Amino acid sequence: MRFKPTSQFMVAILFSLLVIACGQGEKKADDSKTTDSTSTATTDSTKMAAADASIDAVKAAPNLYKTLHDSLGIRIVEADYKPGDSSAMHSHPDYALYVIKGGKTQFIGKDGNKMVTEMQSAAENIRAAEFHSVKNVGKTEVKVLLVEVNRPMGTSSSDASMDASKVAPNLYKVIKDTMGIRILEATYKPGQSSAMHSHPDLALYAISGGTAEFTGKDGKKVKEDLKTGMSAVVPAETHAVKNVGKATLKVLLVEVSRPMK
Repeated sequence: MRFKPTSQFMVAILFSLLVIACGQGEKKADDSKTTDSTSTATTDSTKMAAADASIDAVKAAPNLYKTLHDSLGIRIVEADYKPGDSSAMHSHPDYALYVIKGGKTQFIGKDGNKMVTEMQSAAENIRAAEFHSVKNVGKTEVKVLLVEVNRPMGTSSSDASMDASKVAPNLYKVIKDTMGIRILEATYKPGQSSAMHSHPDLALYAISGGTAEFTGKDGKKVKEDLKTGMSAVVPAETHAVKNVGKATLKVLLVEVSRPMK
């Protein structure tokens, strides 16, 4: 008789423990659901952001954007919009631009905001990465050269004393300088020459063509016929330059002082 109450008491305890354990198991399952939901939302958001960044202009509108050169993390793209032409939403990394032919364009941002801009011929600028669509709302063709920089932020080492704008300030004019990207205009009249100087990796565009003679550090001379409208991506180099032609040579240089990925 003494053992009967004890057995009933033990059964009651075991039953209570079982109920508590089941409750904790359900709580853990619910916690797990909450964590998975948050994780999924974060992942989806990250994927969407990555998708936005991957909407390349040349792929989104191959009839309007053409890749001219792509190397060293620098891509030269030509954008050509005739009146009424418009592009789908697309993205650009940090870039420099030169307006070959100006006109009136409408930019539509990701948020639907619209902005009409009168782009002036020969205008130059540097812009941070952006996402937009573009439409030519004017009556003239709009043609723009874009130099996209696919390199991380940061600075690459260089000898400041060999900077072209310091060595030959009468020949090299700094237009814009920000985000490790610098736009210069080099203008050489017939017979003009510069002392030895250096450039980091750069994009080149001949605004007004001519014939130049480049002398390297080793004294080797190379003559180049730079035709109006030609472009190139040029690796870092040190040289002296002389206009050996009969026409004034004017060149746009977009220097990239950022490290490679």
